[in-house]
Amino acid sequence: MLYLLLSVLFLISNPSDKLKVKDPWMRVSAKGQSSALFMKIENEGEVADTLYKVEGKVSEKIEIHETYQKDDMMAMREVSSIVINPKSTFELKPRHHHIMLIKLNQDLKKGDEHEFTLHFKKAGAIKIKAKVDEMKMQKPQHVH
Repeated sequence: MLYLLLSVLFLISNPSDKLKVKDPWMRVSAKGQSSALFMKIENEGEVADTLYKVEGKVSEKIEIHETYQKDDMMAMREVSSIVINPKSTFELKPRHHHIMLIKLNQDLKKGDEHEFTLHFKKAGAIKIKAKVDEMKMQKPQHVH
């Protein structure tokens, strides 16, 4: 009886229903080069979830990265995971956290679309499609 009740509760409160992936896109790049995957992950749930792995066929290797300040320069490094806090949105964007697509298997041309699987500790596997687009450059801030 307890097993049945737990099964019903799991179906009612499926963690993958609480995570929404919005606006996934990759920047244009050439075969053999690297690119990056960006998106917003909304956690509408009451508990944090963790993105720990991304899979796809577009490149030989896929890693979760963060950009950080090192002396007077920006640098990147691999991280093991990203925590998406409850009732919040985590944005993977240029010059911040992003998914590195290393050694592309093909050219990424504007308008192309590719599938990825995001792996979360609680929500499990979530499949997405990301479009290829030009890099969206942020305008420099002008301060007087």
